[in-house]
Amino acid sequence: MNNLIILLDGAADDDIPEFGGRTPLESFEKPFMDMVASNGCIGWTEGREYTHLYLLELLTGQPLNTPRGLVEAVGLGVPVDPHQVAYRFSPAYMYESKVDWAYRVTPELSSSLQDAMVRSLDMLGDLNPRLYFYEDGRGVMTVDTDEVVPFPMPPAPVSDPAFPMHHFDDYIRKVASEMDGLTVIPWGGGSLSKLGGHKVIPEARNMVMISKSPSALGVGGLLNIRRDVVDNMWSGFQEAFRLLRSGDVFMHVEETDDISHRRAPDQKVSVLKEVDDLLVENLDRLLGHRVSFIVDHGTSSLSGQHLRMNVPFAVSEVVEPSEPTVRFCENTYRHVPLGELAKALLSHSPPS
Repeated sequence: MNNLIILLDGAADDDIPEFGGRTPLESFEKPFMDMVASNGCIGWTEGREYTHLYLLELLTGQPLNTPRGLVEAVGLGVPVDPHQVAYRFSPAYMYESKVDWAYRVTPELSSSLQDAMVRSLDMLGDLNPRLYFYEDGRGVMTVDTDEVVPFPMPPAPVSDPAFPMHHFDDYIRKVASEMDGLTVIPWGGGSLSKLGGHKVIPEARNMVMISKSPSALGVGGLLNIRRDVVDNMWSGFQEAFRLLRSGDVFMHVEETDDISHRRAPDQKVSVLKEVDDLLVENLDRLLGHRVSFIVDHGTSSLSGQHLRMNVPFAVSEVVEPSEPTVRFCENTYRHVPLGELAKALLSHSPPS
């Protein structure tokens, strides 16, 4: 029996009025997820503000506050020297009274933003900046300095646009002036010289991590977990089904979080339903294996913000379908601390 752990990124949510006061996970029947919740163990653990913090604690058993920029640099294969700081950067609109993180950047606008960023790099002078883009105007920047600037971090709104930007000030404003207010904010800066020890729990050493996200892949890199990069959840699940025949697999579904930031609860339900449909269609490939569902944090489909909340998990051996009696969603059934959850999910005797 092998294990498939499925992380539904940001799947927990607020109560949605148009769903009768239910969350997206509560609002519809999910034959596969609900079967796992009904036949095995369902409970809750502590959510974390960001995926990488959740995964680091899940897979090491220890709360590790590793900076996001450094994690994503590892995920993208970006070289970071000890004298450098790596930042994640995200697109944002700068207004006189506030800063809005931009989650709907078209490919055309993203391309124009990249061009403006590259043209303005000389404004960072002796920092010797290097840019590494991946999608939607997002990416990683490395600079030659030991100073880490504490920029605000998405998706929390920034009500005061006058936050200190230090040596990035002219650069950020120059890009904004060329792009009608659209620019990038570097955040989550980190240095290898301050990186603590990272050691994966023994139960997860031979697991394969599947994701398109530099954040998840960076955690895998820091923990020396084998990684498989995919373009989307559909290709990711096909790879997961193939690899499950020979070992344990961790499948990261980032799409649930992405759609939540766009404040589209109907679309969030559609993505969750697609995940469940994929699993039902491939039931014969999952029979006899153990499947777990976990959620790293809540992401509100109303505000687009991350939610500090307890998050659900469920685990069960996959058997022939039966009528579900429990729905996989936010719950108060039983608590397993986050630092103990992976060991419980991967053991032959999960919590009951």
